[in-house]
Amino acid sequence: MIATKTIADTLKNIVAASFSAVECVTGSSPERVAAGKSLPAGLRPPCVLIMAGDGVWTDGTLTKRQKFHLVLIDLLKGTGNARTDAAWTRFDALQALFPPEGVQSGGIVFLPESFRLLECSDARSAACLTVSASSPA
Repeated sequence: MIATKTIADTLKNIVAASFSAVECVTGSSPERVAAGKSLPAGLRPPCVLIMAGDGVWTDGTLTKRQKFHLVLIDLLKGTGNARTDAAWTRFDALQALFPPEGVQSGGIVFLPESFRLLECSDARSAACLTVSASSPA
């Protein structure tokens, strides 16, 4: 069985190819991070935080499938449409790392599952992309 840490590190390497600030965090939720809580010290937007989620064993426990939440935090810059376009463009870049057919790395297949925008109370934007990681159990 591939350990959760190994899966998270593999996911971090995929994301770090396009985003310079990527960290794995525990004990938090996408909503808490969007609210400005649970950000690792010294990490500045734009950044992607990776959180492990629920998982299951499928096919008679032959496959482990676990969700991971990738939370993109960005600073809103500019005004009007330019401000919105910049935030959406960066989120599109994160989603593009995980095409519908999936990404395979280190014996793990990462598939996109869902995405959502998160509410922020300050001059930041936040969005969550959830991917599932399938690996031999």
